[in-house]
Amino acid sequence: MRGVPGEGTALGTPPHLAAEPLIESVTRTATSVLRPDAERTAVEGVSSAQLDELALSGAYGILGYEPTPESGCTGTQVVREVHEILSAVDPSTWFVYTQHFALVKALMKSADPDLRDRWLPDLVTGARRATAAFAYLRHPQPPVSAERCAQGWRLRGRVPWMTGWGLADMAIVGAVAADDRVLFVRADTGPGMAAVASPPLWAMGATHTAAVELRNVVVPPQDVISVESRRDWARSYDLENANANPAVFGHLRAAVDLLLAAAPRAGAAYETLAHRLADEAARLRDEAYGMRDELAPEQGVPARTEVRAAALDLGVRAATACVAATGGRAVHYGNTAGRLAREALFHLIQAQTSQLREATAEVTLRGI
Repeated sequence: MRGVPGEGTALGTPPHLAAEPLIESVTRTATSVLRPDAERTAVEGVSSAQLDELALSGAYGILGYEPTPESGCTGTQVVREVHEILSAVDPSTWFVYTQHFALVKALMKSADPDLRDRWLPDLVTGARRATAAFAYLRHPQPPVSAERCAQGWRLRGRVPWMTGWGLADMAIVGAVAADDRVLFVRADTGPGMAAVASPPLWAMGATHTAAVELRNVVVPPQDVISVESRRDWARSYDLENANANPAVFGHLRAAVDLLLAAAPRAGAAYETLAHRLADEAARLRDEAYGMRDELAPEQGVPARTEVRAAALDLGVRAATACVAATGGRAVHYGNTAGRLAREALFHLIQAQTSQLREATAEVTLRGI
């Protein structure tokens, strides 16, 4: 396998980004610590030690990171590159890691300085880790409810998926109040929360994702982050998730690397295919990131969604090529090509919206 994900192709890290100190640090940890054990991690599970290594690299502080002036990089470019690199080398660890930032972002936006000062210092260093539970709020009947009580709010219900269970110290949890407002709180992943039986995942199964019951979890007022209309929140959620996720481009970088490594044995066509996939992925990435940077959130939503669907479709095709290039070994757990195929399908449904579901069908129909 190659060095930095996508190296030598259109998906490689640009020199000005590669020289940025945080990118250098995270890349070093990703390629020397995480990648050698990525297949074992995908079978045995993400460990606290791996997340500690990410903390030492500075990866938990990406949202407040200020690039060196001479690099010409933006903070947003650094954040995207970190997510691309980590999702390329060790997607299981990346998916546990990325949950952390839902709480960090919410606290950064909070109007309560005491709330920010109490939790952000440990979160941005990785001294304490967070996860998230709120995507279910889009369901017609959300499974987690909140009601006022003498101590603040009482949360009840079942979170269908909470990633990083047993690895995170706290979570941002969303719940629906009686007046159809949504409440977001910071809660410790301790008393009142319990993992319950649920079907195993055949993709991203190493991420400690569990169904978690909230059994009268009491949240004091000082840990309430926000209360807002569920309709307004759902609209913002859909607008955010019209955008392509950097992790999809990380996945494509990993697929391209595998095809290039397999080409001497599998055939020269796979080298040609790898570079063509990288070129198309880079084009889609430029388009996706350009729209994200230049347009207001409510602008260009159909175009953003179409680009996201196209990138997902490209990831599925790239992973299929990896399986073909690898041969029968790909069906064994512990094989990179098989893992990439499962992860390509996972990306199809991660943070999926109804608009994206329709766009996925339209992209597929164009190829038939």
